[in-house]
Formats: sequence, C-alpha cells, structure tokens
Amino acid sequence: MKCAICRNGHTVDGRVTIVLDKEQTILVFKDVPAQVCDNCGEEYLSAKTNKELLKLANDAIKRGISLELLKYAA
Repeated sequence: MKCAICRNGHTVDGRVTIVLDKEQTILVFKDVPAQVCDNCGEEYLSAKTNKELLKLANDAIKRGISLELLKYAA
C-alpha cells in the first residue's frame, strides 16, 4: 500500500519494536509484524496485532507490571 504519511513510499513486510506506556506501565514488544514504509519508515500494524498488543498491555496493568520487555509471539 502507499504510505499515508510521506505519500511517496510503499509499505513492505517487516518487524518492529513497539513501546506502550499506559497507567504507570511501560511495555516493550520486540519483533512485532508490521507494514513499514520503504521511504520514511512509518509503521502500520494490523487491527489484529493492535488488538493483541492492547490485550497484553491491559493484562500487564492488572498484574501490576511497571516495566516489561517481551518478544511478540503471534
């Protein structure tokens, strides 16, 4: 797909690191599948991946986690 940010590049399959900071909890997810612009580097997550990351974040908040580094497994 054409990048919505730079409007010049196209997205390609890639892996990215995502940092979520919510309610005193910081989560770092490595190796997350994404579409990445080959021109500007903008990252696009699928709705499914986004939903899974938010669920993991909410679970971590409930467990009282303050900082966690995870390799994304999906």
